[in-house]
Amino acid sequence: MLRYLYRAGQMKGLLGGSRPWTIIWALLFGARMLKKATGRESEVVHRTELEPGDGLVIRHENRPERQRKR
Repeated sequence: MLRYLYRAGQMKGLLGGSRPWTIIWALLFGARMLKKATGRESEVVHRTELEPGDGLVIRHENRPERQRKR
């Protein structure tokens, strides 16, 4: 649905001159750029198959703080 609205906003708004469609396109474009800028994509750190009876412990250790360059 969002892909349709984005494409329709491009065609009817930017190229067709419709102000409401241009606003819809601008909002969807802004949301897409914000998502890309915040980097909310997950990173696979480890992948393995578990056999029956195997256990899995997930733990998060704090990273040491980075030193700022002065």
